[in-house]
Amino acid sequence: MGNYHYIIAGLPELILNSENKGFDYDAIRESIYTSSTDKDRRFIEWFDFGTKEDNLTPHFYRAAMKCKNEFIRKYFALDLEIRNRKVDFVAEKLGKESDSYKVLANMESKLDLTEEQLTKLGEIFANKNILEKEQQLDKFKWDYITELNPYGVFSMDVILAFLAKGKLIDRWNKLDKETGREMFRKLVDEVRGTFQGIENKIIE
Repeated sequence: MGNYHYIIAGLPELILNSENKGFDYDAIRESIYTSSTDKDRRFIEWFDFGTKEDNLTPHFYRAAMKCKNEFIRKYFALDLEIRNRKVDFVAEKLGKESDSYKVLANMESKLDLTEEQLTKLGEIFANKNILEKEQQLDKFKWDYITELNPYGVFSMDVILAFLAKGKLIDRWNKLDKETGREMFRKLVDEVRGTFQGIENKIIE
């Protein structure tokens, strides 16, 4: 279990002091980074690099699919999948071939989305309200991230999932305060649940 449970146990102290206006993603990220091993810091750097739009090149996605960390592989496989399916949706509407517009076409990302998830993505892309569409896409990402982390398992994947959700909150704090507050409250509840799991694990 390493020091992951100590890092996770410290998260509530970092984020529960305010309604959301005190949520400082950069400060939380730095606290986690300094508490991590050199190996795990590398995975945080991987995630940081992939959150910058200019870095999302074919080379990056190919490298991400080979990363030793499972969360990194699946998170950026999801990111690529969403981008490619968005291109497919728009190209179909325009009657054009989509592959030439994709960052990386026909890539085997090892990402298995269910028919229900694929249908949901199609419905999201069809939404003409841009703000709602972005909210729904981020909720889709949030739910997928949650599925990647089984309850009671304490690993670097859990830490990276927390950072990924924190990044989504940080984005919505800048776009829409109410959405940011709702996502923050959800993250608080999740962290409380994880913290309870740590306490139970220690008692066992």
